[in-house]
Amino acid sequence: ESEEAMAYVGLIQERVVQNWHRPLSARNDMQVLLMIHLVPTGEVHKVYVLKSSGDAAFDRSAIQAVQRAGKFEELRNLSPRVFDAKFRQFRMLFKPEDLIR
Repeated sequence: ESEEAMAYVGLIQERVVQNWHRPLSARNDMQVLLMIHLVPTGEVHKVYVLKSSGDAAFDRSAIQAVQRAGKFEELRNLSPRVFDAKFRQFRMLFKPEDLIR
């Protein structure tokens, strides 16, 4: 169950990275902690900042990347119990050094 969840975390991170546009103000020591809420279809319901990077453009770019990803249809393959426990709402830490294209 935990291994399965980790595979989906990787998929979500990869999809978000593909949709991220690094703002000019981003620096490698910046990070923003996001809270992401999904519905069982895998659609992003809500995303917001839990802990800001201190740079509004960077924070916005991270939120927009999640919103652009929009839907993670693969999550429909999870049991409702695993989805509720791991993906209904979860935190994602954005750090530029992790997201270099």
